[in-house]
Amino acid sequence: MTEELLDWKDAMSRVLNKRDLYVKLLGKFIETERDTPDKVAVALKNGKTEEARELVHSTKGAAANLGAKALAAAALELEMAIRAGADTGRALSHFSTTVMETLVTMHAFMTQ
Repeated sequence: MTEELLDWKDAMSRVLNKRDLYVKLLGKFIETERDTPDKVAVALKNGKTEEARELVHSTKGAAANLGAKALAAAALELEMAIRAGADTGRALSHFSTTVMETLVTMHAFMTQ
């Protein structure tokens, strides 16, 4: 089950098909989320699980609003692992990879 990296059609409908607004939101997301995987990893390493969970939860919501379905799914998986006190290694790795792939896809959409 692979989710779409960027369902821009769905997301564009949320901003009344205003491409300039959507592109602006993507740019803000890229800037905000670029360092999130590192911040989450550091928080987990330092035992700050609630801080890590909040970061991931925030990413999940923003990603879902922008049509980044694969990232929202990866964030949910990681958030659930953190909440359960489970080993977060695999989920964090998947989240980190998906963040990077999503940001690249968003950037490509912005420049087309």
